[in-house]
Amino acid sequence: MSDCSGGSCSSCSSCGSSDDPDRLPPGMLKVYDLNQSTADGVLVWIETEGFGEDLRMADVSAELLGAARGLSDGRVFGVVFGGQEVKALYPRIFGYGVDTLYHVRERDLEVYRPEGYASCIVSLIKRIEPATVLIGATSRGRELAPRIASELGTGLTADCTGLTADGRRIVMTRPAFGGNLVADIECLRFPQMATVRPGTFPMPEARDGTGTAIYWQFSGGLSKEIMFEETVTESGEDIRDARILISLGDGIRDRSLIDVAESVARKVGGMVSCSRSLVEKGWMPRSRQVGMSGRTVAPEVYIAFGISGAVQHRAGISGAHKVIAVNSDPDAPIHHYADLSLIADAGDILREMDRALRGSRSGKQ
Repeated sequence: MSDCSGGSCSSCSSCGSSDDPDRLPPGMLKVYDLNQSTADGVLVWIETEGFGEDLRMADVSAELLGAARGLSDGRVFGVVFGGQEVKALYPRIFGYGVDTLYHVRERDLEVYRPEGYASCIVSLIKRIEPATVLIGATSRGRELAPRIASELGTGLTADCTGLTADGRRIVMTRPAFGGNLVADIECLRFPQMATVRPGTFPMPEARDGTGTAIYWQFSGGLSKEIMFEETVTESGEDIRDARILISLGDGIRDRSLIDVAESVARKVGGMVSCSRSLVEKGWMPRSRQVGMSGRTVAPEVYIAFGISGAVQHRAGISGAHKVIAVNSDPDAPIHHYADLSLIADAGDILREMDRALRGSRSGKQ
């Protein structure tokens, strides 16, 4: 017999009614909100970078959290690995739209271990049964996602450059046949999984929020021990960080124009990027390539010199705020896509821009 009399309480479980099979204290389900259907939910692996006080959420994870709410009417889940220092990220994670965060605080997994991470995430997926699992297409994400999909026996669409919702189904867009085709793919089993390129979605507004955090216990074994880890970075700056991009395409016939473009970019505080054709010629590194088989960028201004504007390239600049096209071919597709077009020789315009900017810097008109 219960010792409680009248009113309500939140500290015991003896007041449950016969209609409540879980026999939880009154208000508990409302507080933790865990008894809802999760079949339409989205789970995002939240990758972190840095250590200690310098720990931060990877940009691609923030982008995926911002996009997850628009892909489903269900709940948004996050899973993050790390120790006590991860708690400092909670407000921002919840602010990006996470309803429930699973924090794996296992000493053996405070350092990235692909087998352990995969096994832990698989157990979590079996617990919450989300319709969709999203992972950033980083070096770790590309290693982790196939392991998870294999253990679950489900499909994985890798390196996506777009996601759209069709009810519970997610249509996943990615380059195919070396970037010559764009494929829309649906997974026939749940959960449907995708790795998504950084920059595919805009960075959500940074704000703090609240939600439910749950410590998740890892019960699997570790088959390998990481002896040391070294991050290999590409030389130079990342074109995805540029506010202004001077981009060169197949219409650039003179290799010396790359130096002219670099000069223009320095004067306007931008960077030089390119289409696939210049990479294949060996004129520019792949890290500068924009498009389906390159990088997805979202600069404030994108100036395309001698770029025809094929669909693969346009997919890589879909996030650009303003596109300016310079191409001597009036029928080039880029002219229909650009905010401003100039039908002229790309090399002539580049040289003239360089001269004009040099003159303005020296006080000349």
